[in-house]
Amino acid sequence: MKKLSKITNYILPLITVGCLLLLWTVASVKAGSEYILPSVGKTFSALGEILSTSKFYIAFFHTFLRSLVAFLISFILASIMAFLSNRYKSALRVIDTLVSIIRALPTIAIVLVLLFWTSVQVAPVIVTMLVVLPTTYTHLKSALDSVEKPALEAGMVDGADKLNLFFRVELPQMAPAVYSAIGAGLSLNFKLMVAAEVLSATIKSLGNTLNIYNYNGQIAEMLAVVITAVVFGIIVEFIFNKISQKTGEWR
Repeated sequence: MKKLSKITNYILPLITVGCLLLLWTVASVKAGSEYILPSVGKTFSALGEILSTSKFYIAFFHTFLRSLVAFLISFILASIMAFLSNRYKSALRVIDTLVSIIRALPTIAIVLVLLFWTSVQVAPVIVTMLVVLPTTYTHLKSALDSVEKPALEAGMVDGADKLNLFFRVELPQMAPAVYSAIGAGLSLNFKLMVAAEVLSATIKSLGNTLNIYNYNGQIAEMLAVVITAVVFGIIVEFIFNKISQKTGEWR
């Protein structure tokens, strides 16, 4: 039964992908034009050509680097905010209000405003950080709130200080949720970064690569770049979900 479940876990995603490709093929035939919706074959042919050029990897690297910087900043801020919210009720009210305001900010408008205040390299980092911060904060706060209180109380009775309790009790219990949040955050961060780069026309980026292909009417190449971003996000989430599962077993 367990073996059958594992096989199903692999087969169902493949069937889903197959169905999506079939729908894409039907839609492409119905569209009747490569300039509206290129065929699957045309798109993957364009993908192969793109992956053979150094320009793509340079653009990908710069987008990934900006995405990583934005995520690290948002993760650090979210961790501090989650810790304060968990410990102090007054901080919880202030931070929850601030997060609600940040979550309500119109992304496109913020990008346009930031372009006046900063540069095309910095604006995408800030706007991506602002979008990911509330989600990361919510994940981390939930992880902290779910820590088992009896374990903390037992540690206090044994004379453990707060620092030891955090590293030996709270952090191990939080680890699965934290790794899951990192995977989801990095994936979301990368996709948002590409969108922000499109609006900012950031040089040496996947976003600007999409702009160039769009200007030249290279729809297949645009879809190929989108596919690379989607696949990268799936791989990142898959890796961190596996790590999350392992830490859950070790706990």
